[in-house]
Amino acid sequence: MPDLDAAFMETAARELKSRGIDAWLLYDFRARNPLAAHLVGLPEGQKRRYFVLVEPGREPHALVQKIEVSGWAGWPHRLTSYVGWDEMEAELRGMLDGMASVAMEVSSRDSIPYVDNVPAGVVELVESLGPRVVSSVDLISGTAAQWGARGHETHHEAAEILARTARTAFELAARAAGLSPEVDPGTAGGFDTSGEPTPETEHDLAEWIRARLRAEGLAEADTIVAVGPNAAKPHYEPQAEGSSTLAAGHVFMVDLWGRTADEPEAVFADQTWMGFLGPEPPTDVTAAWDAVVAARDAAVDLIRENPVATGADADRAARQTLIDHGYEDAIFHRTGHGIDRELHGVGPTLDSIEMRDDRRLSAGVGFSVEPGVYLEGRFGHRTEIDVYMREDGPEVTPSRIQYNLWRTTKA
Repeated sequence: MPDLDAAFMETAARELKSRGIDAWLLYDFRARNPLAAHLVGLPEGQKRRYFVLVEPGREPHALVQKIEVSGWAGWPHRLTSYVGWDEMEAELRGMLDGMASVAMEVSSRDSIPYVDNVPAGVVELVESLGPRVVSSVDLISGTAAQWGARGHETHHEAAEILARTARTAFELAARAAGLSPEVDPGTAGGFDTSGEPTPETEHDLAEWIRARLRAEGLAEADTIVAVGPNAAKPHYEPQAEGSSTLAAGHVFMVDLWGRTADEPEAVFADQTWMGFLGPEPPTDVTAAWDAVVAARDAAVDLIRENPVATGADADRAARQTLIDHGYEDAIFHRTGHGIDRELHGVGPTLDSIEMRDDRRLSAGVGFSVEPGVYLEGRFGHRTEIDVYMREDGPEVTPSRIQYNLWRTTKA
């Protein structure tokens, strides 16, 4: 049933007033604006255009094409229907009467494509009716991107499960390679897998991880397992046929994510962990690992020290650290993405290169920090943690993050 969450409406009203914006005008057509579709409660979209006006101190007002009204059954707020385009424009003009500005999901020069979802023609239409259209990006940070108390709690639960699962995956990979994992007291311990079959390939281990995450109560869970040169492919996906064996002498990477099942407010956790299947990794492997750890910590330190830091600022800090270590040509992606009830959420990203994300990292939002270097044909390294922005600064998950490259000894 379509509706607007009461907490969203309250927070949106407060954000609009604080920014001097008259209203937030949500628009969608065929789910082309997933943010509006999610907020309104029509994730599949509708076949005809609709608008929902959210204005401080007034009841939300939906404008819906007549044939689609049945899909709004139970909508508890004001609803106006239209048949033709001219009627739609006339009704919209009345809704916007006297307003100087309205926020919509737009981004100048598509600088933040995650929220640039309203077509230029719709913007032109709205502005022809009176108000200036401004971007809703900062409103989103204060509303849809907020984790909330239950989201924060479920994120921590998922983060600890991921950390233990990642460690267990490395231990299984070591067993497959005929090696024994060295203990790392700085990170979480693994699960007991005695009696379980030993996976032989990247794909086998990925399947084990997916099953384990489901058994631990996580939904929408998945993983990337990569060894050796495959770790130099950031979004490598091991297949049943042709994936590499878990053999000694290779870098090992596991990236895994998920969120608590059956919890609508559950927030994702997303992590990447690294190891070496052998006792003495080569110096180029350890040098690259030291660089990505330094880049990760540089981003977090900047966020901690600068209360008005943006996602682009944090990305530049991490990127410059990697460049200073000599890896400029091995950087393939931004430093982090927003995280909320979607794995790649609508909040700020740590990005100054793929896009120009100048949104502040404000309290209540979360994101990944995951710098990586990729030496094609050889190996890659990525370390990934998550950050939640508290009022007093960044909070890192999981509770114990990785500083030492996991290693093994002979069995």
